[in-house]
Amino acid sequence: MPMFDPYAVLVTALNTLLLVAVLAGVILLEVWLSRRKSRWPGLILPVLSFLLSLLIVVGNFAFLSQNSTVIGTQVVDEATGETVYQAQQVQGEHDWTVGDTVQLGVVLLVSNIPTIVLLGAYYVGREKLRREKLLAKMNIQDL
Repeated sequence: MPMFDPYAVLVTALNTLLLVAVLAGVILLEVWLSRRKSRWPGLILPVLSFLLSLLIVVGNFAFLSQNSTVIGTQVVDEATGETVYQAQQVQGEHDWTVGDTVQLGVVLLVSNIPTIVLLGAYYVGREKLRREKLLAKMNIQDL
């Protein structure tokens, strides 16, 4: 039966709070960048997130496409019973299946969740900026 470790609970709670604070800061930074006059600064974080998700998918593709088999060769002296020669050879095979494709699709979808959240923050910030411009234009026309 594991014992209760208050230090481990404290460390876990602090790590969780730090992670939430960093994520909130990134989303606030995205909203601030998206409200600039130019639309390009607001697209920096979503593009970086998308590139990182592609890197994850490429890494999984490289891992999934490697299917290797080890073949061992051993020569034994019959008189003494000692191993005279021993060698191992690794043969690689490519056997891509539909399940591998589905797995990569799921990895792509899950790894793009931050990209979708950042694009949502981008569009919210741009919509607020558009609404403010429209309101300013109406106020000028009212004068």
